[in-house]
Amino acid sequence: MIVLLALTASAAAPECHGVPVQGMVDRYAALIRKQDSASIAHLFGEDGTVDNPGAPPLRGEKAIRTFLSSFHGAVVKSEAMTVSGVRADGPGWRLEGRFHQTGRTPEGKDYDVAGSFDSTWTCTAQGWRVKRMATGK
Repeated sequence: MIVLLALTASAAAPECHGVPVQGMVDRYAALIRKQDSASIAHLFGEDGTVDNPGAPPLRGEKAIRTFLSSFHGAVVKSEAMTVSGVRADGPGWRLEGRFHQTGRTPEGKDYDVAGSFDSTWTCTAQGWRVKRMATGK
């Protein structure tokens, strides 16, 4: 019974080197607010993938950093990510939830977007890494 409780607790709140995955989702959102393209891309490493609706997947730190850097002149005013589900997914953890972002485009137009996210996080020797991040409606 104690082992079952320990497994249930670890499944509910996975950690990597003492850092809960929810803390990394919060950090990811903070990096988006700061528009720190290099740090966001670093979280994906060489194998991570970004899946955006209607666009080919972006794979690897360099491609993701280049894509994020292309938004030069845009301003992120707010970014929130709410996790609604966490479950083991092979060697990683699958997190699903909702995001909401507001900001201003380089052309000066305000925007307000929200939708779902589906992500996979893995624990590596360097800490949490994003294996995949996909957004949708």
